[in-house]
Amino acid sequence: MAHAVHTTPAVVLGSTDVQDANRLFWLLTEELGLVFASARSVREEVSKLRYSLNDLMYTRISLVRGRGLWRVTGAEIIESEKLHTSAAEVFGRIATLCRRVVPTDEENPEVFRVVRAAREALVSGLYDEELVEQVTVARVLYHVGYLSCIPAYDGVVNVLLVNKDVLTQAVSISSELVLDINKGLLESQL
Repeated sequence: MAHAVHTTPAVVLGSTDVQDANRLFWLLTEELGLVFASARSVREEVSKLRYSLNDLMYTRISLVRGRGLWRVTGAEIIESEKLHTSAAEVFGRIATLCRRVVPTDEENPEVFRVVRAAREALVSGLYDEELVEQVTVARVLYHVGYLSCIPAYDGVVNVLLVNKDVLTQAVSISSELVLDINKGLLESQL
């Protein structure tokens, strides 16, 4: 019986090495949500997947459902632009939050779009990184149910794009937003 191959855009949120050359990945996908997947021999120099599965990369990935976890069968880089050092630190914190609060194997395209928009904004270098992080964390918490969208947050938390208008509006509510983010994280108990 042939297994179905799922090909979808994904953001590599993180990875951990296993055995000699294998690696386990946390992937935030558009169609499958947050998935935990393994790739065999991906750390070997001859591996075709090696450079398209680096942490914090935006890739198109092919997955097959295995026993207990997904298996990576193919990957290609969609966006080859890398994050500079400070932006990579910010995006790394966003990725860590997603790994904590986003449920696995549940479709959640809004969270994927929010994270992808944040990555694009950080790659561009046009926006204040701290503000992009605050808005992105608030949006992720909103979409997974740990933050409510009060009228003051309308147009900041419940939209998906990162642009100058949204960030200008976010500056005026920044202190309230940080308090609600911390409250949401505390209530999540994660």
